Amino acid sequence: MRAIVVEQNPGGSVLSMRDLPSPEPGPRQVKIRVRTASVNRADLGQRAGTHQPVSPGSAPVVVGLDAAGDVVTVGSEVRGIHVGDRVMATVSGGLSEEVVVDAALVVPIPPAWTYAEGAAAILGLMTEHNALRTAGDLKPSETVLIHAAASTVGLQCVQLAKYLGAGLIIASVRTNRATDLLRSQGADHVVEVGEAGFADRVLELTDGRGVDVIVDHVGGPYLADNIRCAALLGRLVGVGRLGGAHGDLDLEALAFKRLSIIGVTFRTRDAAEKADIVAALLSEVDPASEALRPLIDRILPWTEVQQAQDLMAANSHLGKIVLSVLNT
Repeated sequence: MRAIVVEQNPGGSVLSMRDLPSPEPGPRQVKIRVRTASVNRADLGQRAGTHQPVSPGSAPVVVGLDAAGDVVTVGSEVRGIHVGDRVMATVSGGLSEEVVVDAALVVPIPPAWTYAEGAAAILGLMTEHNALRTAGDLKPSETVLIHAAASTVGLQCVQLAKYLGAGLIIASVRTNRATDLLRSQGADHVVEVGEAGFADRVLELTDGRGVDVIVDHVGGPYLADNIRCAALLGRLVGVGRLGGAHGDLDLEALAFKRLSIIGVTFRTRDAAEKADIVAALLSEVDPASEALRPLIDRILPWTEVQQAQDLMAANSHLGKIVLSVLNT
């Protein structure tokens, strides 16, 4: 089978298409014929060498963290999944013609969705539900602040916060290009972050109370303002570090407000932990809800993966960039 792999040469890392052995599923796994996979921010880190597997091996690193396609083989102990099912899943190496994944990580693609929408949705749904509900313990009517809300996962976080019954939803952005889009997806207020930060504006919007849950995709530079605008017993969930990993932490404010700071990542989770995230998501979220339909910026053939990653690096998209694998 063909796959897109990261290779090293004297000039740095490059993306290349290579022929690799076709994978075979174990008894609790399924094999998926991949039709689409999406581009994720972590793909850039993988190419740069900063997001390598926790236990790297000698095999080529296949690009891609998600996939959507058709089940072609089912392991002997798998129940409830059948050959021909349309499915989406988080995977290791989605940019390949075939991929094997634990059956517990497989989610049916809603009947009204395309394969592109399946690939665009699954990783963000898992990431943001885990951030909002499991790590952030979001309760109905609580206030939420979502940073980098115009990013693909940020948009899905806004959608999910609305779906889960959040009260006031505040979206922070660096520019105003996505303001109307964010409001259409459920944001009550869109705050443009400038040199003065965002804490004063968030406190104004919450009548000085602050926000209950902060989902932060930016990281270090926002830490001080996050602490300032968090409510008593607030929860700060660090999902991404687009702006850097280091920031100023006021320990007195942290203690006074009795705040919780929780970091999340998939990189150190094993298959069982990822399966728990899928189960938690499906226990209270119907992916087929129209309110959760993912937004797609464009669909490109997988042979243009380098261009797709460059578009993401340039932040020139709104919604997911999806790569079509089948018949290309």
